[in-house]
Amino acid sequence: PDVSVVSSSVSGHEGGDISVQCLYSSGYQNEVKRWCRYKDQSCYTVGRTNTSQNSSVQVSDDGRRSFTVLMTGLRLTDSGWYFCSVGEMLNPAQLTVIKAESDTEKDT
Repeated sequence: PDVSVVSSSVSGHEGGDISVQCLYSSGYQNEVKRWCRYKDQSCYTVGRTNTSQNSSVQVSDDGRRSFTVLMTGLRLTDSGWYFCSVGEMLNPAQLTVIKAESDTEKDT
């Protein structure tokens, strides 16, 4: 496939981080790599290569046919379907954010 996701289902904890690795074929080396959120039959870009490093979503391309998406400070509302996108090619990944346990629950 032109674009694939190493793990199509990822989960992380509220307030934590997750990273997703996406693979692409060599013909797409110079294309912009995007991480977009699927909603209402559309894909909304939440991160792309060459964006500033202080955003909560970072997309870094290693130039060797793979790019990594790092999402930090996860919120419960971040759960849902996302796509690794290269050019016109899309590959889905499902993100599940698990609610952080409150301190009171941990004591029991």
